[in-house]
Amino acid sequence: MDVTPLTADEIDSAEFDDLGMIDIPDPDAPPSVPRSPFLEDSRAPSPPPKEAAPEPDEPPAHARRKRGKAPKADTPKRARIAVGIRADINAKVSMPLEVGGTIWAARDQLCGGVFLAQRPAIADALTDIICESPDLVAWFTGPASGFMRYLNLAGALWPVVEMIGAHHVYHSVESPVLDHREMPAPATRAA
Repeated sequence: MDVTPLTADEIDSAEFDDLGMIDIPDPDAPPSVPRSPFLEDSRAPSPPPKEAAPEPDEPPAHARRKRGKAPKADTPKRARIAVGIRADINAKVSMPLEVGGTIWAARDQLCGGVFLAQRPAIADALTDIICESPDLVAWFTGPASGFMRYLNLAGALWPVVEMIGAHHVYHSVESPVLDHREMPAPATRAA
């Protein structure tokens, strides 16, 4: 594509308004006050108004002598946990960590071993968190201890989890192929 300047006939036939001359400032000229194209040449722009000195800020609150003390937030008081209850919670937290860490160490000695070495510190940190909540303390130690119920459920489900892992994840157990002729007949129920 070839680009050529417009001819005089093309310029005269164009339908646009003439905007007049466009002044291109001389880059070597000294800087001057910018002028609006809407101002007449006889009017010079007025200088900007002088601003009054700003008012100083008030001194910081800690520098005043008569400052008010900030109101204390309503923080619930931590319940005092007996040493025996704390030890019971720590033991209940440590048991699943130890079992899980032992299984992990059997599969991966390096990472599982580090987990087992850190188990006491992890159990202590979790015990601190649990002891801050009265609801969690009651869940771990109350007469209808929810923790023991869930621990019993985990123990009952563990063989199922192991078999699912061995069969579907590790592929170390194959299911026997059964012939439909060898399958026992379903027991019929008397109505």
